[in-house]
Amino acid sequence: PTAGQVLYAGQQIRVEWMTPSPIPIKWPSYCEIELWLSLDGGRTYTMPITPSMDPNTRFFYWIVPNTPTNSALLDIRFGCEPFYPESFHQQAASPFVIANSGNQ
Repeated sequence: PTAGQVLYAGQQIRVEWMTPSPIPIKWPSYCEIELWLSLDGGRTYTMPITPSMDPNTRFFYWIVPNTPTNSALLDIRFGCEPFYPESFHQQAASPFVIANSGNQ
């Protein structure tokens, strides 16, 4: 989502990202990318929105949950346990809104 974008509960959107691997991936079966959702402006990320995905994945179709907020943020996480600890990439410049589906 882009900064200020209003998404509606139940809406399907394509979330895309660019994440170059920070190290050469020798053992891709140990690596993963995950997306997490914050409803409180990035103070906490308690909602995983993807399963653990292949590290070469660059998009995910997401059904927006019925969790209205004016301060939603995504966090893109990458890691290759136990070789490369999980790193967090909070999208702080792109807060967005989740509205009830009836507000369209």
